[in-house]
Amino acid sequence: MQDLKNVTKYSFVEQDRPVLQAELKGNADYPDVKGLIHVYFLPNGIYLQGDIEGLPKTSEFAFHVHEGEECAGHGEKILILPDAMSDADGKASMQVYLDRVNSTQIAGRPLVLHLRVGSETPEVACALLNRIL
Repeated sequence: MQDLKNVTKYSFVEQDRPVLQAELKGNADYPDVKGLIHVYFLPNGIYLQGDIEGLPKTSEFAFHVHEGEECAGHGEKILILPDAMSDADGKASMQVYLDRVNSTQIAGRPLVLHLRVGSETPEVACALLNRIL
């Protein structure tokens, strides 16, 4: 896990550090993909911030939180996040505010990144949204 003393503190976030963290790792088809996603509590929702690298260059990606408690064999989507775009270096960043969602609804769930290729969306990477103690 990452050393949390270097995690950015946003002025609109009430606590000093994130409550959930996910370390994205690419699957066998995308072994170079890695990233770190943090989830912060907000008064009426959550703020999700992430940085990912090793992605296919200049591509579009779908992000979803799925049912289940593991990446292998995860269930249906329970939360659809906004799409992300990678740059010419294969890097992507995202910052998303979600109202009417709280961290207990997504804690321990798989966060899955899918590549958008026409009507196909192959899975690229996955991580569990783990509580930070």
